[in-house]
Amino acid sequence: MNQARSMIASGPPSPEAMQRLCAGVAAKHLTADQIEATAASMGLSGEQIGQLKGCVAAASMAPSSAASPSATSSLNQTPGGPADTAARANGEGPSSIELSFRSLASPSQPVRNPTPEDLRQFGYSLFSGPVSTFAPVGDVPVGADYILGPGDGLNLLMWGRVNRTSHLKVERDGSVLIPEIGPVEVSGLTFEQAKKLIESRAEQITGVQVDVTMGSIRTIQVFVIGKVEHPGLFTISALSHVSNALVASGGISKIGTLRRIELRRGNQLIREIDLYDMLLHGNTSADVRLEQGDVIFVPVIGNVVAVTGDVKDPAIYELRGQEDLAAVLRMSGGVGAFGYSQRLQVERIDNHDHRVDLDVGLLSRQFSSFAVRDGDLVKVYTVLPDRNNVVTLKGNARRPGTYEWRSAMRVSDLISEGEGVADRTYFGYALIRRIEGPDRRVQYLPVDLGAALRDPASRQVNLVLEPRDELTVYAETDIADLPHVSINGAVRKPGSYILSSGMRVSDLVYEAGGVKESTYLNKAELARTKVIDGTTRFVYQDIALGSALDGIAGEDPALETGDQLFVAEASDWHQPWIALVEGEVMRPGPYAIREGERLDSLLERCGGLRADGYLQATVFVRQSIQDLEQKELNDSRRRLQADAARLSIMPKQSGANNNDAQTLEVVQRVLSETQSQQASGRVVLHLQSLDRLPFSPDDIVLQQGDKVIVPKRPSTVAILGQVFNPSAIVYERGRSVSDYLQRSGGPTQWADADHIMLIRAGGDIVTDQSVRHSGKAALFPLLPAISGGLMGVEVERGDTIYVPETLRYVDQVQEAKDITQIIVNAATSLAVIGILATNL
Repeated sequence: MNQARSMIASGPPSPEAMQRLCAGVAAKHLTADQIEATAASMGLSGEQIGQLKGCVAAASMAPSSAASPSATSSLNQTPGGPADTAARANGEGPSSIELSFRSLASPSQPVRNPTPEDLRQFGYSLFSGPVSTFAPVGDVPVGADYILGPGDGLNLLMWGRVNRTSHLKVERDGSVLIPEIGPVEVSGLTFEQAKKLIESRAEQITGVQVDVTMGSIRTIQVFVIGKVEHPGLFTISALSHVSNALVASGGISKIGTLRRIELRRGNQLIREIDLYDMLLHGNTSADVRLEQGDVIFVPVIGNVVAVTGDVKDPAIYELRGQEDLAAVLRMSGGVGAFGYSQRLQVERIDNHDHRVDLDVGLLSRQFSSFAVRDGDLVKVYTVLPDRNNVVTLKGNARRPGTYEWRSAMRVSDLISEGEGVADRTYFGYALIRRIEGPDRRVQYLPVDLGAALRDPASRQVNLVLEPRDELTVYAETDIADLPHVSINGAVRKPGSYILSSGMRVSDLVYEAGGVKESTYLNKAELARTKVIDGTTRFVYQDIALGSALDGIAGEDPALETGDQLFVAEASDWHQPWIALVEGEVMRPGPYAIREGERLDSLLERCGGLRADGYLQATVFVRQSIQDLEQKELNDSRRRLQADAARLSIMPKQSGANNNDAQTLEVVQRVLSETQSQQASGRVVLHLQSLDRLPFSPDDIVLQQGDKVIVPKRPSTVAILGQVFNPSAIVYERGRSVSDYLQRSGGPTQWADADHIMLIRAGGDIVTDQSVRHSGKAALFPLLPAISGGLMGVEVERGDTIYVPETLRYVDQVQEAKDITQIIVNAATSLAVIGILATNL
């Protein structure tokens, strides 16, 4: 402040003097009244006092002290990404490197995936700050190459016969007026050239020596336009560089480029400046000195790519032309020590249409040639905290801890690494905890520790260790007779476990992998065996398992040797039931069904039928029935094969007809055709309309896995089997079975006309026998003969008429006749099942 008073005493304060005064006042943390009193005592005007208050207020809001970049508009700040993140710039909280090392203390914590939430654009904080009219301070040394111009000042020191100090100013005509010498033209000369010229002129005076130093520096005006915070015309020091002008304009906005800044002079592009050279490498060669009338133009930002995750400087970076993934990672400081090399992920918007993820290995050939694009997000994952080449020694050892695993390492080797066991070790038992397989299944291996140490060459007792094994050595106080407790029921790993000191019910449950989703948490049973006065007593205790797991005091009893915990499963526990609706309904798909829900509710939830839905032919498939039918179908096949085999090896009886070969041929064909046949599981329903479905016998209760298929309204009738033209014929109302058989050419000579059947679209099967024994036929015995039996039954749309093949089994031997008849009936049944399955 004393220096500032002396400067102000010699004239109005310069901008750099005001800035230094601002820094000093802000460092003292003076109040507004103290600032005003101090400034008034220094002789500042009211306008200057207001400027000083505004400067101090801006400095107090800056992230550091009064000498912050915002207050002084100085370039003396650390460039780069760490300053781009507010928390790091303020020094608040641990850095990412500190967090990475701290995570090693808690390897069980899940690794956090890379996220772009905290990313900031790289480099823009370098120029952030309030607008300044004079960026650099004035006491910067002037180089010999500084070019003089109007407004610059020179100091001429003469001694000898004449002792004088003169302050020379370069006038508008480019000359300086030297006393006793006259005007000398110096504009356009460098400071070194001007100094030699003036000294040579002044030395013409006899007995005088001279020295020329630089005085005040002129100001120049430059234009800063484009994507900056405050574009316009700025008056700055002639010593200013491009970076000074950018600071004076408030910095580059985040939609402006840092890599293609143009410097124009006299409407000519002088230089294109890439600030990344300065930010990343400290190369300021492109930060040239400005001249009067220069124009700095900041275009719109170019292509950008973001890098997040385990890199040293995660940020959003601007690309300059075509750059590969390796160059982008170099901009971010490179992959950190904890970065995962096997997988980098690039999240990309492909063709402005959809988002894709591309995985690239850091050590793969693809990495060196992988080109990044505008908008890419590069994610660098962290190596998992698991250590794969270690074994752990726990318990009663002299140096428990983690040790490097080596090939063929044994229990005795690990004990030796830990400098032996501690006093009072229990040598009869130790335990290896091992994680195996991709499912990370935990296996416990008991070890006879004493035998392993006595006979280290034995592979049976001195077990070979695997990576990540944990060896626990117990003390005598920990294990007396290997006390155990057991747990059974609805837990993930039921079994017997070693009873540890202070072990409670909740500890045993967690040791067993925790409870299942189906566990009944209100009650578990703890059974305990005690010997009281020589008599065995069995004690049973009900445990509120949910309260015990929540740690409620008094609900989590301690366990004793031999305790058994029984964990029950909740009543009728199962995942939500699903029923599938397909076909001609308004909203087909899977539906969660409720307990006791019926078919009419399901059809209502799916929006009902479409216009061409055929309710009468609805197929209802039930999984439980399908399983039962499939079992019966497989049994029928096996019985048919066995009976056919018995018939084929039966000796030929005298006088018997030789029709067995023909029968067996037909049977083999039926077996071959139905080899891959599956049971349908269909439940035959008689649905006429949705309005009449509720409370009807067909409104069945739904079960898990039920499937409802509503077909389209058919327009044909199918005629299959032994007819001259098996085909589908267009349905006509009122036509009978006989009419459709005639249209298909009628039965062939191999047809079994007595067993023709009509298979309804709804699943019913009508035969001539069923027609004759129907309810109407019972009342009117002559009705079937009058109506023509099955041949007179009216066919409906979607029905199938099946004409079976005649299987002859005429034989004079009764035993062979019976067997052949059984084969024929079984083969016919399989053929009909095949027709039904095809009809679905």
